[in-house]
Amino acid sequence: MQESYLNNELAENEVYSQLKVPKNIPFAVRLDGWKFRSLCEKLGAEKPFDSRIAKCLVAACTHVLRNSNPSLAYIISDEINLVFIKNYPFNGRIEKINSVLAGLISASFSLNARKIFGKKAVACFDCRVVILSDKNLMDYLIWRQRNGWRNHNNAYAYWLLRRLGHSPREAAKKLERLKSKQIHELLFKHGINTSETPAWQRRGITVERKRIVENWNLPLFTTKEGQKLIHRIIEGAVKNNK
Repeated sequence: MQESYLNNELAENEVYSQLKVPKNIPFAVRLDGWKFRSLCEKLGAEKPFDSRIAKCLVAACTHVLRNSNPSLAYIISDEINLVFIKNYPFNGRIEKINSVLAGLISASFSLNARKIFGKKAVACFDCRVVILSDKNLMDYLIWRQRNGWRNHNNAYAYWLLRRLGHSPREAAKKLERLKSKQIHELLFKHGINTSETPAWQRRGITVERKRIVENWNLPLFTTKEGQKLIHRIIEGAVKNNK
């Protein structure tokens, strides 16, 4: 009796274990690389972006798409967004979603990085659940794409400053003082036109669940073409889940 009582009491201390995503509400799971700059340095990745890193991220998303049921994976910079519309994993339990998906992405990325770069790498991703609605799903993706665009410009500017002789701290401090327009001017002055960099760096990559289709040449999500693309992917995923 005493042991049973103690077990029940301890189980009740798992205060967040039954926290769930509300039913019939779309949500995103956002995963960010932890200490990713240091990891890329160890791997010898190209700066500021390396298509091999992007391939590792795509491979990790593909693994999740085959073993879980997100409707869409969207990759931008070192960030992964998994969008769920129906058939929530783990009955919507947030602790399980965060822990298992972070583990799957981290392990898959690490294994693929070792294959592609020929070096041992231990990647780690943090994970959070973002509750959405039918109305703001598109707004969420637009927000993440815009954030990725800012990161894209900052990354090019940071490594330009490093090549110009600034230390990591000096480069970071200088960037903090520069506005978006000034960053563009700095890059353009040194022959870098950010509107001509590869589209996957500026706008991200989508991976569809159906037949695992990758798109490395995305339109802006603010355009009709971009919104039509996302609606088609989501509708297709929902249809296949019925």
